[in-house]
Amino acid sequence: MQFSSFTDWILENGISSQTLELLVAITLLATIVSIARYIFGSKTYGIYAPVILAIAYSYTGLKYGLSVTVIVILTTLLSYSILKRVRMHYITRIAINYCMLSISLVIFFLIIDQYGLGLENMSQIPPLAFISIATLSDFFIKQYVQKSFKTSLTILLSTLIVSTIGWYVITRNHISGYIINNLWIVPVLIIINIFIGQFKGLRIKDYFRFKSITKENVVK
Repeated sequence: MQFSSFTDWILENGISSQTLELLVAITLLATIVSIARYIFGSKTYGIYAPVILAIAYSYTGLKYGLSVTVIVILTTLLSYSILKRVRMHYITRIAINYCMLSISLVIFFLIIDQYGLGLENMSQIPPLAFISIATLSDFFIKQYVQKSFKTSLTILLSTLIVSTIGWYVITRNHISGYIINNLWIVPVLIIINIFIGQFKGLRIKDYFRFKSITKENVVK
C-alpha cells in the first residue's frame, strides 16, 4: 500500500504500520460504540468490551470468534450457577470461573482438533485473541449478578452486535487504508463525539418503544 507523506513520516519515526492500524481501529470502534449507545440506544459493556471483542474478531475471524464467545458465555453461566450456592469472596468466585473457563476452552480445542466441526484452522489463530474474548466472562458475570438474566442477555447481545459491526468496519481494507492515509479523520471523530455527547433527543430505540404512545396521542 502506498501511504501519504504524513503517514510515511509517522511510520519512519518509530511507529509500525500494525500499531498505527490498531490505534486507528480503536478510534473508529470507540466512535461506533458511542453512536450505538447515544443515537441508537444500544447498551453495551462500556467501550472496552466491544472494542476488544471487535479487535479480537479481526484476528480470529468472525466464525471462530463467535464460537469461542459462545463457549465463554455458556461456561460462565454454568460456573455461576454452581458457585452462587457457595459463600465466598467475589474475586475468588471470578478466579474459579476463569479456571473453569480455561478447562472448557482446552476441551473445546481438543474436540475441534478431533472432529473439525468447520473450525479446523483454529490452532493457527493468535492465543491472545482467545484470551481477549475470554475477558468477556468478567463483564457478563458482573452484569448478571446485578441485573436479571433477561437484562444481562440483552446487553450481551447488544455488545456482540456492536462488536460485529465494528469488526466489519475495521476489516474492510478500503476503510482502514483510507483513514490511515487521511489521519485528519481522527480529530473529526473527536468532534463527532463531542456532538454525540451533547445530544439530548430521543434515541432511535426510544422511538420504537414509545411508538404506541405517540399513535394514541395522534388519535386523541
